[in-house]
Amino acid sequence: MEYMGLGKTGEKIPVIGMGTWKLAGGKECIEALRRGTELGGNFIDTAEMYGTESTVALALKDGADAFVATKVSPNHLRHDEVIKACDRSLKALGIKTIDLYQIHWPNPSIPIRETISAMETLVAAGKIRHIGVSNFSREELAEAQSAAKRNEIVSNQIEYSVFERNPEKSLFAYCRKEKISIIAYSPLGQGLLYSQRSSGALEALAEIGRNHGKSAGQVALNWLIGKGNVLAIPKSGSRAHVEENMGSAGWRLSESEVAAVDRISQY
Repeated sequence: MEYMGLGKTGEKIPVIGMGTWKLAGGKECIEALRRGTELGGNFIDTAEMYGTESTVALALKDGADAFVATKVSPNHLRHDEVIKACDRSLKALGIKTIDLYQIHWPNPSIPIRETISAMETLVAAGKIRHIGVSNFSREELAEAQSAAKRNEIVSNQIEYSVFERNPEKSLFAYCRKEKISIIAYSPLGQGLLYSQRSSGALEALAEIGRNHGKSAGQVALNWLIGKGNVLAIPKSGSRAHVEENMGSAGWRLSESEVAAVDRISQY
């Protein structure tokens, strides 16, 4: 596994982690998450909104080493509600401290300074270690940074894939300049890669993959992490999927292959 820095913290996290959105739960999912930690992809992302925190707890029950990230829902961003939501997540996860606590979506009806104040209270109490955001625009991210008085905003979790390139327009450069890590969710396009209407993209990626003995999905993930400052968190529903995802790291596409993948968004 390859590793990258988390924001300005100096902490190292894997470039391929595990997402749990729409994770079904059950023994297979628990075993998949445990297998991911064994392979070094020990960044596990969940959220109170997902309803998968208890599944993550079961995966960690036998002492699996993991960096746990979860999120507070946008309807819980008042100061006291953030505190209560964090306590619920800690209980559901069965841990004493959340490694990365993220604001799931901005809520324009609640001042960001109120939410960030609550997050900093949680850091001071030892309930969370780092503060992140999710689905924030460049302007919203800058506002959150200004609201933070004692702690840094270390990450912004956004949809980013071969098929979703909007982050590259301005947010990507801003995050790199500010040393804010990008966490890419739906890095395989929410299944779009394997849909009939993306058959052209799939074949193009598969052709590149044959040069490396890799799958089309592994090429798509490798292209993402090759951008630098990007952690990809594909869904981890089975042991086979996790092993394939983790095999996306540890090698590199050539410059011409990167350019070819860059052109795939036209399909």
